[in-house]
Amino acid sequence: MVFQLKTKNKSAVNSTNKNFGKFKSILHKVKYVAKNVIYVKRWSSEIKTEKLKEINYTSEKFNHRRKQNQLDFSFKNYQIKIIRHPDPLLLKAKKLRQKIFFEDCNEQKMDSDEFDDYCDHLVVIDKSVASDFVVGTYRLLLKGKNQKYRRFYSESEFDISNLFKKNTSMLEAGRSCVDKNYRDGKIIKLLWRGLAFYIIQKKVDLIFGCASFPSSNYSEFETQLSYLNHFHKPPPKYSTFPKEKLKADTNILSQKKINEYEEFRLLPPLIKAYIRAGAWVGKGAVVDKKFNTTDVLIILKSQNIIKKYSNLSFK
Repeated sequence: MVFQLKTKNKSAVNSTNKNFGKFKSILHKVKYVAKNVIYVKRWSSEIKTEKLKEINYTSEKFNHRRKQNQLDFSFKNYQIKIIRHPDPLLLKAKKLRQKIFFEDCNEQKMDSDEFDDYCDHLVVIDKSVASDFVVGTYRLLLKGKNQKYRRFYSESEFDISNLFKKNTSMLEAGRSCVDKNYRDGKIIKLLWRGLAFYIIQKKVDLIFGCASFPSSNYSEFETQLSYLNHFHKPPPKYSTFPKEKLKADTNILSQKKINEYEEFRLLPPLIKAYIRAGAWVGKGAVVDKKFNTTDVLIILKSQNIIKKYSNLSFK
């Protein structure tokens, strides 16, 4: 998920490196980042809009194009793009979410809430099956730099007040899922590649969001939650806290009792992927009975996402 795939063909590597040259020159200006938080110092002032427009990725494998400043690129038979309500593809994304989150294959049902109409939705489409066959999705809710406040889904579970900073753009990335028949790592990489481009395009300063353990019986995850608390907590200025009424009353074990390697191995794949990319995990966890999950808040440095996923190689 977070690991980089190697290319067998040397000339393909050289070609890819050449084509991404312009992009890398921009990455050198990225100073610092933070979780479903990404904080980039002086992003707006140091990276000019003109340079962003110059970014162009083309190779034998990848075809990128811009439509009205929207992300849209392809890899082999997959198309990766940003959609918004009322695009018909959004219905397909919601049905995929329903199928994955609730294991409900009823075509009439879909996972949907009040935030969907205001979000950008990153989707991966397998065009070899159909032009609207969505196999992966991410929901992106952006607060612009000049907006004083925007309500996020995460606020229903966590106190994220410390993440709101003056003149800071914030991105909540959530509702991530991949079709069960496509879980070989490729689709999540394409989603994160798209996320990296989106962060650059929108000049995002801060990214955050919820990630889940697969049961609301949080006692099952006591040692993993203790591990996250000891080894991956954010700096105090980015501290977040679970809402009291939803808080999982977990017993945090002593660090001496934690086998760091073993507990990392037992984490859900998406949380492991975030940590491999340098994520922090906010304090505590909440119980989400609707989804039957135990949720934590992820805080991730955008610089790491950009470096890892804007220039991935694929087999």
